[in-house]
Amino acid sequence: MSAGRHISAQSEASRTPKPGADPQRARVATGVNRQPDWACRVITDLAGWRELESVWDQLLAASPDHTPWQGFAFLTSWWKHLGGGMSLRVFVVERAGEPCLVLPMQISRLPGAPGLSQRVIEPVSMIADVNRPRLALGRFDQQAYHCAFDAIWQRQSEWHALAIDEKPWEDQEIALLKAYAQRRGAVFRQRFAHMVPYLNLRQSWPDFLNTKSQKFRKNLKTARKKLEQRGQVELRHYRGLEGVQEGFAAFLHIHERSWKKDKQIEQSKSPEYNAFFKEWLLDMATRDQATVLVLHCGKDPVAATIALTEGDVYYSAQIVHDNRYAACSPGTLLESLELEHLMGEGRYARYEFLGSFLNNKMRWAQEATSTALVEVIQPSLRALAIDAYDATFEPYIRPQVKAAFKKLSPAWQTRVRKVLKSTRRRKQRLSS
Repeated sequence: MSAGRHISAQSEASRTPKPGADPQRARVATGVNRQPDWACRVITDLAGWRELESVWDQLLAASPDHTPWQGFAFLTSWWKHLGGGMSLRVFVVERAGEPCLVLPMQISRLPGAPGLSQRVIEPVSMIADVNRPRLALGRFDQQAYHCAFDAIWQRQSEWHALAIDEKPWEDQEIALLKAYAQRRGAVFRQRFAHMVPYLNLRQSWPDFLNTKSQKFRKNLKTARKKLEQRGQVELRHYRGLEGVQEGFAAFLHIHERSWKKDKQIEQSKSPEYNAFFKEWLLDMATRDQATVLVLHCGKDPVAATIALTEGDVYYSAQIVHDNRYAACSPGTLLESLELEHLMGEGRYARYEFLGSFLNNKMRWAQEATSTALVEVIQPSLRALAIDAYDATFEPYIRPQVKAAFKKLSPAWQTRVRKVLKSTRRRKQRLSS
């Protein structure tokens, strides 16, 4: 084991209680009454992280509300390909020497107030997609969480704020984190992040379609007729490793002709993102938890979607369509055929749309939950200054600054851009 890779931290729950503390709590805290000691070690590199692979699935299965986005393959593949520029911190809580809770975290550096960059500790991959990350994996145990929180707090010199995005509003983890943060004198914030739509699949397709407006149903029929005029319409399902490989190749082929390529979204983000996603998708395929659906018009693949599954939940991950067929609404038609198949098959109970591109997804959804962005800000002058800047400049002052900039003449806009560009370069030189 390399030096510095695993760092132990004793939790508050395992320290000797102070005089006057509650006797019952004292017995638990000191290990009397046959309560095992708690300890937390910190892994800081991918090699050390891989040593947890043998216990990961067990911890994941014990986690409430877990999704495929907390799987070992997703997180380690994401870190391998996209974790550059950030620091890894995997907090491993052990009880009697056995891992019982794992918090895969990263420290990222974000722009803050002028001259004050911000270091944020957050779940690994949190900035990637709308995937509702968990803070920890393992059975919910308050002592285990306190042990992990103690270890994070002991490394407070490494970060200014802790952040978790896309958390369910009513969440056990967040309630526990809030109480801990307040006890430490930290600032706790919880604010609305996204709506997350979903659909009950335990119903018949005709019954579901009847809940939609007459205009919606008419547009769906019109889209199919338009597409059928250009060729035979066929939906193909790809499962298993070889099938998903073939389907993903078709997906990428369509992506090259989609609007997402021009916007550099999803598979066009970077070669690193593409390599990460393919590696993860094929791992899910070997577990029989991945499906690619491709809609064909004649010989041409015109739309495709990637879905992942966990138990009886079906997750819509990504969808693309060929811009040449946009007038036929191939993406909408693909979604309708997908839902019709799922409702007829009866294999899954719930269809999760996740939270991006909501306007398209809300057309199909019948219900939605809300998620929150949760932040814990350290009670230090620097952290509080950054927080005050974020709370005032971002929502209030920045729009006014942008409006004032637009009123400037083109010549002055060019001058301001040059000054800002020069300032950024100086900061980069100073920080390198």
